[in-house]
Amino acid sequence: MRTLPPAKTTQRIGLFGGSFDPPHSGHLHVAKTAMKRLGLDWIYWLPASGNPLKSKPADFYDRLHAVRELAGGHPKMFVSDFEHWAGLRYTADVVRAFTAHSRNARFVWLMGADSLRNFHDWKNWESVAATLPLCIVSRPDAGPRALSSPFARRFAKFRLAERDAASLAFTAPPAWVYLKAPFDATSSTQLRAHAQKG
Repeated sequence: MRTLPPAKTTQRIGLFGGSFDPPHSGHLHVAKTAMKRLGLDWIYWLPASGNPLKSKPADFYDRLHAVRELAGGHPKMFVSDFEHWAGLRYTADVVRAFTAHSRNARFVWLMGADSLRNFHDWKNWESVAATLPLCIVSRPDAGPRALSSPFARRFAKFRLAERDAASLAFTAPPAWVYLKAPFDATSSTQLRAHAQKG
């Protein structure tokens, strides 16, 4: 199975990692917003094998198939099992593998603003920010805390204006942009809680 982009591609590719436990319309909203505003050619969804900052997620392949159902109708979105297949656990290692394999691709890491709040807790988070640009898409109730997070303060001078989002993939890291967009209030935490009650 093709889990990585073509080695010689020069396309603009968003890497969208997460537990996706479960995947939902809010995730798709982040992906579609980033694709449109950044002019991305592809988005690679990267379900995580596990998340060191969270309790053990649902079975990897159950989540993988659920993400494929969610994003599968979009012709420019690809759901990769690379992290699981390669036995990697941390985003920094995944990013390093993608950039080493496709050296001429214009990669951007995608995340919702709720993830930015604790980005500084990720292993080697500064390495991630130094390896590829970041695109953060607004999420309900996450904006103020996200924009005052250790990452946002540490890299404040590298933030692009929202009007310049289309140039992010061509901007040398560290670089990031915060995109405001209509909210989709769906959350994995709420969906898991609802499933447990049911």
